[in-house]
Amino acid sequence: MSCVEKYKEEIVRSTQEILRIPSIEGEPRPGMPFGEGVNRALEYVLELSERLGLRTKNLDGYAGYAEYGSGDELVGILCHLDVVPAGEGWTKPPFEGVVEDGRIYGRGATDNKGPTISAVYALKTVMDAGIPLQRRVRVIFGTNEESGWRGIHYYCQHEEMPTMAFVPDATYPVVNVEKGIVHLRLLSRGKAETARDERLLKVLELQGGHRPNMVPSQCTCRLEGHQSTLERAAEIAEGLSEAPYPRFETSIAGGILTISVTGLAGHASTPDSAVNAAAYMLQALSKIMEAGYSFDSAAVTQLARLVSAHIGLETNGKSMGIGFSDVVSGHLTLNIGVLNYQNDQAYIDIDIRYPVTKKQEEIVEPIKAAAARFGITAEPGHSQRSLHVPEESFLVQQLLKVYEKYAGKKGKPLAIGGGTYARALDNAVAFGPVFPEDQRNIHREDEYATIEELLRNTAIFADAISLLAGK
Repeated sequence: MSCVEKYKEEIVRSTQEILRIPSIEGEPRPGMPFGEGVNRALEYVLELSERLGLRTKNLDGYAGYAEYGSGDELVGILCHLDVVPAGEGWTKPPFEGVVEDGRIYGRGATDNKGPTISAVYALKTVMDAGIPLQRRVRVIFGTNEESGWRGIHYYCQHEEMPTMAFVPDATYPVVNVEKGIVHLRLLSRGKAETARDERLLKVLELQGGHRPNMVPSQCTCRLEGHQSTLERAAEIAEGLSEAPYPRFETSIAGGILTISVTGLAGHASTPDSAVNAAAYMLQALSKIMEAGYSFDSAAVTQLARLVSAHIGLETNGKSMGIGFSDVVSGHLTLNIGVLNYQNDQAYIDIDIRYPVTKKQEEIVEPIKAAAARFGITAEPGHSQRSLHVPEESFLVQQLLKVYEKYAGKKGKPLAIGGGTYARALDNAVAFGPVFPEDQRNIHREDEYATIEELLRNTAIFADAISLLAGK
């Protein structure tokens, strides 16, 4: 740690500065394929790296890198500069880099801007220490990891591939197994009924969630109908409240019932540790129908019935017929990330993380079949292959040595549902940036990194560079 202490103020300042850039993917512009915010973050980290004496390159706004050393082989450190939307519930400004009680708050503090700054200063530390290297080291900056991976794919198509790499975007000790990922949109279409019926509810709004890979903490539904029907629907919804979550709140005004659900946000790779507001809203709509009421929208009706029959509040895919698991990577996870209704169409976007011993078609086909029985289409979207790097490999063993030095105990490789850039390469694993016992509110409100861990990660990454690339 002593070797990086001299960079403490710079590391903190640089982390704050990059957190102040709201690098959520936006509308593309010339030379900015993922929008202005992401491009500003890329330009910032490239300018910082160049100022520190590293060789840099901007790959047409899709990616970039900072490099040091010489040799035919290349060690990669893959990071990403984009972030998910801030979401609701923050008690600190999400894009100001507030420092309080040894913590730096901001969207991306841990996922993945803080570790990016640590990686850059780790390479600066190795360079200043004059550690002899036999391999070049390249910190690679991705730009839309949270929403499609086009940036890292562009890098892979146009640049040299690392001989080996690590990705500080998960947890220690080392993650050598990552589940496969597939996103699907379950889309229901159907015209709304116009007939008057005291037990009929008109759906005015149904919305929750921002991205498939986030567990939504908020969901809203507005229904129009007869006063007694609205009162009964509100009673049914409120009956699903639990302490502390989910929390159902209802109000009736001007013949319109508003139902709001508050859950607990989280990452789609660990949906069982969160409370899905969209899933609970769909449960409420199903309960309302079970009580003898109906919705004017056939699309909403079909979608609610499908979810009730084949998902419910489950996060393991069992009722969908995909409740798979294996010894290497554990059990499948399923998350409803987005719920939306507009223009006579209702849909949910789901995120599935499946075991490495399964193929994507084994996941998608049962879902398509189940959806078809309810007149719903299943449209596959973003997907990522699974990853498995053998525990006995040079890469895994060297990184375990570094972890054990700082943890003071033996480490064993892990399997996760999260998807990191490691799976974009043939010989890469996730390594850090947090220890297993740490919680940093990734994809939740008040995400933060501690100043201590930013310095610790800088030292850990510097040691990893020395072992992987040193002579």
